[in-house]
Amino acid sequence: MPGSATESFTDAIDYHDGLRDLVISFVVTAPGAFAGRATRIMLRHLHLLRAQEARPRVAYAVLPPETAFVSFSCDPAAPLILRGQAMSRGEIMLHGSGERLHQRTVGPSCWGLISLPQASLSASIALLAGHEYPPLKLGRILRPSEQDLATLLRIHAEAAHLAETQPQILGHPEVVRAMEQELTDVLVSCLTDGEVRNEARNVRRDSGIMDRFEEFLAANPQRNPGLAELRDAIGASERGIRACCAKFLGLAPLRYIRLRRLASLRAAIRRADPATARIGDLVRRVGFTNSGSFAAIYRGTYGETPSATLRHTGVV
Repeated sequence: MPGSATESFTDAIDYHDGLRDLVISFVVTAPGAFAGRATRIMLRHLHLLRAQEARPRVAYAVLPPETAFVSFSCDPAAPLILRGQAMSRGEIMLHGSGERLHQRTVGPSCWGLISLPQASLSASIALLAGHEYPPLKLGRILRPSEQDLATLLRIHAEAAHLAETQPQILGHPEVVRAMEQELTDVLVSCLTDGEVRNEARNVRRDSGIMDRFEEFLAANPQRNPGLAELRDAIGASERGIRACCAKFLGLAPLRYIRLRRLASLRAAIRRADPATARIGDLVRRVGFTNSGSFAAIYRGTYGETPSATLRHTGVV
């Protein structure tokens, strides 16, 4: 059913919760106050997302199968880094069905997403372009014409603006129909006429390493592994793990693991009842053994102590 929703956030945990249908983990990579905004627009077949974030971060996304996704930066000065590949100005990515990937930013960012059922995309391409477009296993970076990309970004931005300022307009069937038709037409043109970027060397191998890396972390949330344990668990050399993490995450593997565990702990603290919760218990539950030294790390990352976070949860 067509509709829209927009929400602003002052904490990365809440922002991540708002994107949990797409994002498995969300790690802010620089200290400082976080601010985010997410606007969703649901047309008849197309779903749009426009997201803005104030801090650099790494997100690990697992996209639903049988659904086609196209992602892009809404800000030419703030490119996205997808699967370790920096998107150049004027590029978009068509993602594979059910794809898993890391999406990274290096500063304040604004990015967009368009999704629709894979069958709808295939049918639209067959109708408008006259040929089939088989589903992909891994994403493909394309460079549409300047005119097509400008039209795509314009319609996407206009839809988000309406959702944020006049959401009732998106309840009119004729508006939804016209917007979706124009957006579908230009999306097909971008995908069928755009220039395909040659895949970076070893990107499939490195993507597999990073997927196994994330699988290990998700299955062992209380562990604090060293490189030797990671090497044995995911079947890659220590040098290879370091290189992949630098490219995909912009971080050393052990630093990323620490930030990921800190984010998990912060989420647990914010969801706890301040009347009954004990910080030490929560710290140990996510695998930190020294709550004293941990408090300094936590404060340096989030600008407040764990106890202050607990007091501000608002849980009754």
